Amino acid sequence: MIAVAVTETEEDREVFTKIRVSVSRVCEMQCVYCPHGPLINMENYDGDEQYCMTTQELVGILRIMRKHGLENAHLTGGEPLRRKDLVDLIAQITSLGMKVELNTNGLALSRTMAERIRDAGVDFLKISLDAPNRSSFLAFTGIDAFEKVIEGIKATLQVMPVRLNCVVMRSNLESVIPILGICNELGVQEIHLLDLTYYPCMGGRSFWEREFVHLTKEVKPLLEQEYVHVFETMPIYGCRFYSMETLPGGTVAVLKEAEPTMRIAECETCNEYCHEGVFTLRLSAGGYLNFCPCSNHNGVDALELYRKGALDGVLSAYSQYFDRARSVDSFQMFLDKNGLSFGNGGPP
Repeated sequence: MIAVAVTETEEDREVFTKIRVSVSRVCEMQCVYCPHGPLINMENYDGDEQYCMTTQELVGILRIMRKHGLENAHLTGGEPLRRKDLVDLIAQITSLGMKVELNTNGLALSRTMAERIRDAGVDFLKISLDAPNRSSFLAFTGIDAFEKVIEGIKATLQVMPVRLNCVVMRSNLESVIPILGICNELGVQEIHLLDLTYYPCMGGRSFWEREFVHLTKEVKPLLEQEYVHVFETMPIYGCRFYSMETLPGGTVAVLKEAEPTMRIAECETCNEYCHEGVFTLRLSAGGYLNFCPCSNHNGVDALELYRKGALDGVLSAYSQYFDRARSVDSFQMFLDKNGLSFGNGGPP
């Protein structure tokens, strides 16, 4: 099973040990669950600005954060492999003594590229796969590239372990077991089944209500029945995760429960919902730093602060948010507060 950074208790936890970093704004795919249209204020989205931090700027920011306990950088996008200096960026981050995780859509993967990424310091690769065949892949991503992604997965498996990410929606719920079949056939070590994020943008509400699938209430029993195994709880800070080996010696499926999130007092005035809460820091492609995946209100312009030599002091203050975070069963609160419900036969 691929190693996942865990923390047993709140008391034992170090201050923000990991960060999600958007290293590119561009992606070839138009996945149906990614936000489109008017500006939203979530995750790695910081506006219409096209500027992406240089490697020197990004590594400089992470070097300062390393002094505050940062251990793990999860590189995302857009599509990270669209960044021409990605391999050099990975090498420089790992030279700081940090672990680097990389998520990709798989389109640009080859054995050579996988070897370069591995040699730069990445231990395993995260690849997105939300559909089990060519037609459904086209419907989900907007491009006809299913076979290309599968070949990229095969090539990477010759070089390093692979973890697949699959966003489970009402539209592809029946595809989960076929996707797991592909995983077992190819020898994928692990797949994370992800629930649909609620993006506060045009069409976001109706889309979420129509497509959201509650993983532990719907997918967990479905897979336990299919594989005659039982999911086991994983001790991960902030949320309840479950893992199950789908076949003896086969792919491990991991899913996350929707209810518990780490919250602070400021979260009570927020009308949006996040699956992680005060869980990890996020750094946008343009250098905007935030601990909240739902709103940019609590964020800061880390790039500007870095240029002024003032980032170190701000990070000291940021640790207080994590220190104050407590676990809250917030899912039903979120539904009630926003007047949301499940659609198409989902749970009440």
